[in-house]
Amino acid sequence: MSLLRLVCEHFVAPSDDSRVRPHEGFVPPGEDPDGACAVSVPRTPPGVGLLCGPADAPALGAALGLLLARRHRAAAVAVCVWTGGRPPAGAWRAPALPAARRLASGLVARGHDAIGAGRLATVRLPAACDDAATEARRAAAAAAAASAGGVPTVLALGGPRVAAFDALLAEQDLVVVATRSSAAPALARLAVEGLAAEAVCTCACEVPRAWQARALAEAGLMLLPSARRALAGLVGAMS
Repeated sequence: MSLLRLVCEHFVAPSDDSRVRPHEGFVPPGEDPDGACAVSVPRTPPGVGLLCGPADAPALGAALGLLLARRHRAAAVAVCVWTGGRPPAGAWRAPALPAARRLASGLVARGHDAIGAGRLATVRLPAACDDAATEARRAAAAAAAASAGGVPTVLALGGPRVAAFDALLAEQDLVVVATRSSAAPALARLAVEGLAAEAVCTCACEVPRAWQARALAEAGLMLLPSARRALAGLVGAMS
C-alpha cells in the first residue's frame, strides 16, 4: 500500500477497521495518559520536553512540534534532538515553509546544525551531554528571540535521563515520557515519578508503531488523526 493511499484512507475514506487500536496511538483509546503535573504557569513561548529511545526521538519530537504549531498557531517550531551519538536514520523532509526556513537559517548562522522541514526547524545536538545541553539552551534562546511572541520549542532527548539535562527539563511546561509497548510499565512510571518529585509537569505515553504516522511527522508534513488526538491530551496537560 502506497503512502499516498494511506493518507487518503485516513482523511477521505476510512475503512471499517480504521478505528484507533492501542498500538497505533500514543495512549490506549478511552484512557487518560498516566502522569503527574505540578501547578505551574505556562511560559511564553511554550516548551515541551520528551524522553524516549534514540530511534524514536526524531519522529516523536517532530510530532510534538507539529502539535504545538497547531495548538499555538505558530508559524514555526524549533525541535532540538539528542540521540546520544547514535546517528539518526535518514528521513525524507518536506520543503520548509518560510518561517521555518528563516528560523533554521538563523540557527545555522549561530553555529547550530539545523534543517527546516514544513513548520519545523530541527536542531541536531552534539553527542556529549554537556555540549548538547549548552547548545539546546542557546537554540531555545534564539527561538525565543526569533519573533515578537517567540517560537515554541521541543527538547527531544533520545536516551537515558542524565544530570546534564535536568535543569533544562525543569524549565519545560511539560515533559513527555514515551516508551515502547515491549518496555516494562514500571520504567515509565519511575521516570514520571522522578520528574514529578522535582515539580516538573510530566505525562507518560506509548510510542506508536504505525510507520506512516512517524514518517509524515518527521517529514514536517502532518499528524495523522490518531496521533493528533492522542497527543492533544498530553499537551493539554500544560493548561
